[in-house]
Amino acid sequence: MILVRRESASHWYLQDRTPFHEVVRADGNGMRPVTLRDARKVRAYPSVTNVLSVLAKPGLDAWKQEQAILAALTLPRSEGETEDAFARRVVGDMGEQVSKAADLGSAIHAACEVYAQSAALPESQDVARLFQPVREWFDAEVERIAMVETVVAHHEFGYAGTVDLVAKLRCTGDWAVVDFKTQRIKADTKGQPKPNFYETWPLQLEAYRQAILHSGQGKQPRDVVSLVINSESPMPVIPRIWPREEYDGYWQAFLNARNLWVWIKGYCPIEL
Repeated sequence: MILVRRESASHWYLQDRTPFHEVVRADGNGMRPVTLRDARKVRAYPSVTNVLSVLAKPGLDAWKQEQAILAALTLPRSEGETEDAFARRVVGDMGEQVSKAADLGSAIHAACEVYAQSAALPESQDVARLFQPVREWFDAEVERIAMVETVVAHHEFGYAGTVDLVAKLRCTGDWAVVDFKTQRIKADTKGQPKPNFYETWPLQLEAYRQAILHSGQGKQPRDVVSLVINSESPMPVIPRIWPREEYDGYWQAFLNARNLWVWIKGYCPIEL
């Protein structure tokens, strides 16, 4: 069996909500991602997505497998290349596709942040083209804004995270935590757009909402909303307002994941 390990970074925050994602390398040459060992030294909080990393994500895993299969089918084999070497090139190519998707998602997120704060549009024509439907949604639905790219923390349960947006929406008439998600949206059998709404998304949003409610920081949101943006071509954004009657279940599921994370890592950042 050929195993190729791919590294993934975990985000952390200090207890005063300062991002703690990188530290200086031991030799002083540049930065490196924070490890669990680093976090222990300062009792840093894991991010919400760090906590949720202990849960299986079948939809995301299927997409990554699809990228690996496409890479294996399209990459030419080099003469005399071993299976191990080819497998590593496949993983490298897959990683490039994942990184490109992540970079585009980050660019669109940045455009959302800038527009929410100043109504300025992206300089990149490619990003501006994909951002146009988001702008139309902002102008139609966002009545007031309370938070943009703001770090929130829950000191009782020891976690933190960065909220994309807290705004009063016209469609709900109330304050909501909004999370922007970018993906290539495929069509269903009838040609209608069919975004993937992953099962961990409402857990992530409710964790943010509970942190805001716990801290009394800013407005007190009553709704949580995922906003899916097509990263391939401009099309109307697709929002999902998660049902309020499910919030208790989302919160309990997140706390269960948090307890599992603590057990797996052998680390609890709060004093018990």
